[in-house]
Amino acid sequence: MIRRHGRIIPAAPVRQPPCLNVSTIHPTSYDVVSRRSSAKSAGPSLAERADSHRIYQLAVQSPEADIGLMQHFYRSRRRRKAWRLREDFCGTALTLAHWVDQGARYSGEGFDIDPDPLEWGRRHNIEPLGTGAERAILHLADAREPSTRSPDIRCAFNFSYWVFRRGDEMLDYFRQAHGDLADGGMLVIDVTGGTESLSEESYVSKSEGFEMVWQQENFSPVDHSAELTLRFRFRDGSEIDPPYRYNWRVWSIPELLELLSAAGFCDIDIWWQDDGAGEYGYRRTRKGENATCWVACLAAFK
Repeated sequence: MIRRHGRIIPAAPVRQPPCLNVSTIHPTSYDVVSRRSSAKSAGPSLAERADSHRIYQLAVQSPEADIGLMQHFYRSRRRRKAWRLREDFCGTALTLAHWVDQGARYSGEGFDIDPDPLEWGRRHNIEPLGTGAERAILHLADAREPSTRSPDIRCAFNFSYWVFRRGDEMLDYFRQAHGDLADGGMLVIDVTGGTESLSEESYVSKSEGFEMVWQQENFSPVDHSAELTLRFRFRDGSEIDPPYRYNWRVWSIPELLELLSAAGFCDIDIWWQDDGAGEYGYRRTRKGENATCWVACLAAFK
């Protein structure tokens, strides 16, 4: 099971869902369905009445933890705070919204090629920031397009960059990111591995009011491509339809390190997820522990 900050993480979805309003990050199970509806009443199923975006958000997103982690990685090298963020494959730009909401000095940009989640994010995550919304710029554009202003940190979380399946595509992305960063800037990406990531598996994770079914199929040992499906199931047996579907290449740390170095990054830190590693749950290392499933982050500096 792939987890970061205690939550299951999907990769870049083929259909990215809109996210929660920034003011409702931690809904209770009662919030999962409309307050005007009763689970016992006749009519639509729980899945039909559920807010799929809220369910997705509750299950997999943790922007505040991600921001703390990024600042921790950045300060470990630069001994200062970062003020400007670029969120690649941003979807609804939830992380960007949380970043900007930290204070007047914080600003950033988000990039995504899907107009639907981007517009949802503009309405539900960015505009509610009030005057702070002016410090968040959303781009309906490829993640390899340049920023309006060079960021201190550029992130691609939830394995979203794995949509680049060929080495030349990934190298092109890393080269563009390197050139786009401010002097001393950092690109941070997450990576997962272990035997579970290289096999066809199915898992069920229970949450308040629903359960999430994670299924990986059609893994190819030749090119490490895989197809995944994420389903949300409710106590009446109904499921949100259609499910979220994922397509990616499972990249390894050695492959990514070689490409990052070829792209020009001079210092690359490996941060290994370790529950005993203090406040942030990651420790810097050059040697991780083999396991059926592990998660790490790569912090590459310009």
